[in-house]
Amino acid sequence: MSMEIYLLTNEATPSLQAWQDAVDALKFEVRFVDQQELPTKEIRMKAECHGKPVLLEIERTNLADVRDTFPNVVFPDSVSFVHALRWNKTLEGGLAAYEAAAAYVGAAKGLMIDTEEGKLNTPTRAIEIARDMRAQMPVLEAMMARMLARMPDKARN
Repeated sequence: MSMEIYLLTNEATPSLQAWQDAVDALKFEVRFVDQQELPTKEIRMKAECHGKPVLLEIERTNLADVRDTFPNVVFPDSVSFVHALRWNKTLEGGLAAYEAAAAYVGAAKGLMIDTEEGKLNTPTRAIEIARDMRAQMPVLEAMMARMLARMPDKARN
């Protein structure tokens, strides 16, 4: 796993089915493949996005560590649950993570902060970010295809 988004909520982690229902309600494309219970500590979840497999990991962490990571961000005084959501470093993995994160904070009425922007985002803003990413996917995929087409076959293997 390589990229992270932090999810801050005062509600317990929703079940994986409730999380998928929140994703579906937003008409996002991420699909959790494994229907397993979400433990309180850490879980790796197989998912799909744009028909491609992605691996997501959600791990419980603490607010102090997140505050240390983002010293210039003003966090709420108290947050009951803090989770790190990580994903494999692919275009689909990033989109799946942002869609999943947006649905999660929307369902749990929480906040999201990613390591890219370093800003707290409301559920509404998290949903906007995920939708913007989805809109950019065709352009990003085309750019990747062009870059790969220019590489010698030997370099791609």
